[in-house]
Amino acid sequence: MAINLHAYNFYRFDDLTFLFTTEAGDEYQCYFISYADYFASQPEIAPNFFSFNLKLISNDGKPIRKGTDKRIADTVITIVGDFLGSKSNAVVYVCDNSDGKEGARARKFLSWFDFYDHPSSKIVQVTSNFNVGGLFIYSSLLIHKKNKRFNDMVFAYLELTKDDFNKASWGVFLG
Repeated sequence: MAINLHAYNFYRFDDLTFLFTTEAGDEYQCYFISYADYFASQPEIAPNFFSFNLKLISNDGKPIRKGTDKRIADTVITIVGDFLGSKSNAVVYVCDNSDGKEGARARKFLSWFDFYDHPSSKIVQVTSNFNVGGLFIYSSLLIHKKNKRFNDMVFAYLELTKDDFNKASWGVFLG
């Protein structure tokens, strides 16, 4: 199991936006966007679905050293864990496929939540990769184990992402 590396200090810009800077000086923005429109047929839970995004916003023109700073993962997990701590929200993560690296992103994101004694130990990750118009989409739902609408939200996510080739898997991370 991975060890807790301690998250970077992060600044809460608003309820849905967080900023942090790495030791190398790279600035990241983590933000959540309402996903309610995708669940409009279920208005009682739709307002509690959000997408999660991580964006490098500044690195002073330095080459990006991908995958070398494990504290970024710890920071993201802490932010997402705090967001899900309300036990009412769920987070959908869809890997960007604009550059052909979506598979690597999916593997990295999945591995980030495999921590011992960490906020992720309270999170259930449901992975449902699916095909839309010939485009393969890597996707996961993150939800607190004690979310009041757990079953309804997981079912709604699986319904949204199902297709003829759907392969959903559950990952429950216990600390």
